[in-house]
Formats: sequence, C-alpha cells, structure tokens
Amino acid sequence: MRILVLGILISACTSSSTGITASEITCDTTLTYANFGQAFLESNCLDCHAGKESPNLSAQAAVQTNANRIISEAVYSTAMPEDKDLANDERILLGQWLQCGAP
Repeated sequence: MRILVLGILISACTSSSTGITASEITCDTTLTYANFGQAFLESNCLDCHAGKESPNLSAQAAVQTNANRIISEAVYSTAMPEDKDLANDERILLGQWLQCGAP
C-alpha cells in the first residue's frame, strides 16, 4: 500500500497541467474507435497498457470504463503517456473522443 501511495505522490509531483480546460473538451461525433481511438491507443498507450500496467486499455470497453481517468491523466495532465510527448492538439482530440463515450 505504501508503494502505491508513494507512486501516486511521485506521479503528482512530476506531471503538470496541460492548460487544457473542460470547455475545450466537447464531444466530437466524427471521432470513433475505428478512425481515431484504436490508432491513438496503439501509438501512445498500449506499450504499457496492454497488460503490463493497469488499466489494461487493449479493448474499447476498457477505455470506455476508464474514460474519466484517462482524461484526468492524459488530457488535463502530462502524467500520461509517461515516456512520450503529446501535443495539446492530440490531447484535445483524445478528450473529445472520450467525452463522447469513446464510440
């Protein structure tokens, strides 16, 4: 338990805000798993979140279940992806897709 708490604290200290606001994250119905989500996840998330790290995001349903967590960690914060730099435009698209329910 202590390790988990320490990990969360370290993550909170090393990540920073992207400056993206909730008003920029509106549902974009043109974004789907097929034309956006699957490729985005493969490029930016699945190196770690396809079984090694929790949550496992290799299935669309898991992404939908964890949408709020992903928005918090990868849209409003630079905590994720851990070893990659994402432009804010990419983070906004991710948030817009997730805001629609990750269809």
